[in-house]
Amino acid sequence: MKKIFILLIVISLISCEDFLEQDIRSNHNYDNFFQTEDDLIRFSNGMFAGLIIWTWEGGGLFFNNYWVLQDLASDNCYEKSASIDMLALSEFKFDANNTVFDFIWTGCYLIINSSNVLLTEIENIDKYSNPDIKTHLQGEGYFMRGMLYFDLVRLFGAIPLQLFPTTEVEATQLSRTPVSEVYESIISDLKNAEQLLKVNPFPNRKIGMPTSETASALLGKVYLTRGALNDDHDDFDSAKVYLEKVIGKYTLEPEFKDIFKVANSNAGETLWAVNFSGSLGEGWTTNQFIVRLMPTTKSDNGTKNGQAWERPTDYLYNSFDNADKRKDATFITEFEGEIFDGPHIQKYWDREAEPGRQNGESDVDFIYLRYADVLLMYAEVLNEINDGPTTEAYDAINDVRERAGLADLTAGLGYQDFKDAVLQERQWEFVMEGHRWFDLVRMGKLKECVLLSKPTANVQDFHVLFPIPQKEIYYNPALEPNNTGYY
Repeated sequence: MKKIFILLIVISLISCEDFLEQDIRSNHNYDNFFQTEDDLIRFSNGMFAGLIIWTWEGGGLFFNNYWVLQDLASDNCYEKSASIDMLALSEFKFDANNTVFDFIWTGCYLIINSSNVLLTEIENIDKYSNPDIKTHLQGEGYFMRGMLYFDLVRLFGAIPLQLFPTTEVEATQLSRTPVSEVYESIISDLKNAEQLLKVNPFPNRKIGMPTSETASALLGKVYLTRGALNDDHDDFDSAKVYLEKVIGKYTLEPEFKDIFKVANSNAGETLWAVNFSGSLGEGWTTNQFIVRLMPTTKSDNGTKNGQAWERPTDYLYNSFDNADKRKDATFITEFEGEIFDGPHIQKYWDREAEPGRQNGESDVDFIYLRYADVLLMYAEVLNEINDGPTTEAYDAINDVRERAGLADLTAGLGYQDFKDAVLQERQWEFVMEGHRWFDLVRMGKLKECVLLSKPTANVQDFHVLFPIPQKEIYYNPALEPNNTGYY
């Protein structure tokens, strides 16, 4: 009954606000829950809450390892905890039994199932007080499903594509859908979301909600990724079209260090973020940035429960120019006279708003899409389309460099040198933001860059995909065979 149990957990979340008032789990089940538009709204709130809320029973996709994986399995950081599974990721010695992959797989399908429920039940409500309520809720469902299938197909390749709600275990015994079909579904979902999210009829549900521009930017990334996978210039052309829908509608935060401050949540260059709260909710709704990345400090003004499980590689730290403002904003080597044993990652610590956090709790959001990402994707796409950088491509990357306090990129670069420059700029810009493994795979640089940073890592050519979790294959033998290298 594994899948049905997961569905009921998401229904029980409903929203942070509602479940503080009463426990509805004894009063509702799937058959009688969806009666009005308010039920759909509460359920959609629960779908988003499933991204953050972690309990001992599971859930909380972004609470734990989801945002860590892409940097740990790259040249950006290494593991210092005693976790065998996390150490294996850092050294590329993992297999299909690694629990991190099972957590991500289960968490993604949990929320995908919620989106399937939402999209189905929307059509079963007869009356809406405002037609925009129906369309926006549909847009939320399509966006979430498209986003998570995009991450799954990038991580695992061919995966089961389930576009209907789980009502019985047998229905989940699906074989793996070809990558091309998964991408077509993702594009369809995000195109629907782009149109349906244009009008938000919820005055109290704007913070943390995706917008039409969010879907456009993500479509740009989808087309860029598929274009690189298949060397398809038509996809690069489509990526350009969708990114240009966002270009000029946002601006870069003037100071890089301010992007992650609590006061700037859901503002500035953020297109969409996963909203955490250190003090609200049933279960853990805080992020783990301080706990995982920061050291424990002696000062009461510092961080009291920093475990520093993930540490930046020396290669990453030393690659920064000292004039780059992102270096001081990203790393910390000392605090109030206390010298640490090397650099740690501090970019998520808002020391003004959250000093001296005793348990590492924090309200800082995980930013899934921001404008600097759009600009650097645009530079990459223009370089692909034109077999070399254009003036507009240089303008896009130089906007990001200027904010960092760096001079403009060297003029006159050829196709490969400019592509390498974009990859490097993305590394400096997005440390510990869940991009690096994706970027290295997309640009064909995973093995080369990892070995420069971690010479003893067991990185292989097949690590451009992760293994289907063995636990899932046990439940569903139709998932066999596993990805190359994990048999």
